[in-house]
Amino acid sequence: MKLPAIRTAVMLLVIGLCAALIASPLHAGQRDLRSEPVQRGPGHLNIKPLASIRVQNRGISRDQAASIVKKRYGGKILAISEVQRNGRAMYRVKGLSDKSQVYVVFVDKQSGRISR
Repeated sequence: MKLPAIRTAVMLLVIGLCAALIASPLHAGQRDLRSEPVQRGPGHLNIKPLASIRVQNRGISRDQAASIVKKRYGGKILAISEVQRNGRAMYRVKGLSDKSQVYVVFVDKQSGRISR
């Protein structure tokens, strides 16, 4: 075979594969959405509340814990560490208030609740 013949054969193969992909569904379980009525409202979007997303992600991150504490107490965050307290996973957050007082609070990793 000559080089132009190979190019033609490859081009026909690529065009055939593309046509097959366009004509067939992306996966075997796909429904034809054109035949179903259009749904309106938030139910069809499968939106989950923030609380369920937080639980699925195994709690809050260090940055989220720092943000929660800073929003509540203001000032600067000096340090964050992961600790176990009363059998629960928590962040120990050390901060400096606007009045230059050092404080330490604990943020529950699952719920985001602050305790002293």
